Amino acid sequence: MSLAGKPPQMAVFDALYSLSAGDGRGEALFGDSFGIARGVYERTLIGDGYPAAYIEFPLLGSPGFDLLSVHSTVRPGSRFAPGAGFGYQSMFDWFSDVCEKGSNASCGFELDTSVGETERAGVYLQYRRHTELVAPFLESIGEGARAESFLAVADRMPEGWPPAYVGLFPGRAGSPLRIGGYMGHATQKACAEDPALLAAQFDRIGFAAYDGEMLSRCGALLSLAPSADFQFDIMPDGALGDVFGLSLSFNETKPREVRACMESGYGAQICRTMQEWGLADERWRLIAGAAFGKHVPFIREDGSEGRFGLCCMLNYAKVKFAGAVAQPAKFYLTLSAGEVEA
Repeated sequence: MSLAGKPPQMAVFDALYSLSAGDGRGEALFGDSFGIARGVYERTLIGDGYPAAYIEFPLLGSPGFDLLSVHSTVRPGSRFAPGAGFGYQSMFDWFSDVCEKGSNASCGFELDTSVGETERAGVYLQYRRHTELVAPFLESIGEGARAESFLAVADRMPEGWPPAYVGLFPGRAGSPLRIGGYMGHATQKACAEDPALLAAQFDRIGFAAYDGEMLSRCGALLSLAPSADFQFDIMPDGALGDVFGLSLSFNETKPREVRACMESGYGAQICRTMQEWGLADERWRLIAGAAFGKHVPFIREDGSEGRFGLCCMLNYAKVKFAGAVAQPAKFYLTLSAGEVEA
């Protein structure tokens, strides 16, 4: 039986969450954050698209999750509903113009829903290699003065550390400006094998909050993951903060491959290592069951039949080092939906 048109946005979000949280995973991994996150997600909607929802949850301590809602495209003239958008209509006016010009950038919100945050949204732009988008993005949110410090740090990045996204978190201590990107494979391999090289590259970037144990742990994690992301915080005075985020990517693992990955593959090795370090408990073993991929037929406005896809994929396992001390690990899932191209 085919759906009469594409399903409503919130019905899709509900279905994505329900499928990923089934069989007791919701209580064990996500706690009671869904009610708050659902209301937040609805306020991130603009236009008729289905923004990807990234669920970030801890692997140690009380369960819950924070929400990142990301739009890959917004049509010019799109407006948030009254009470939605967290005061960032101007950001999406700018972003819709970027989309119309054919950019592959994406833009969205992040809220700490695990602690009940519903008003102070962080904002995010994945500009990939289009560095020229950074300054106008920051201007669109009233933070144009911080572009200079961001670009100065970006210019210091060594080969193999290409910055690709910028985020701002007004509700967090110090209002940090996030700079992050995707480590080159050759650089990742070299840093995994030689902690001294990683230290030298931190020095070039201007990051000083590391020690030998941190370098050793970063090297161990880099040796296990097929690819990795990095994150630094730029403080209002332009200096780097004492936090380094290292994310181990699962993006190359298809839903049908997840169980093997998390039982005997690199996913299991990463999570066991984090558990041995006291950064995770046994809950990571439930993650594989959250992944899925399926589609349902629907009838388009012209009467033809299309396919609408629903998917939950593993995204990242993340360890954050604050003052060189490893913090409890977190995991990210990507919930996405939309028409499946023939």
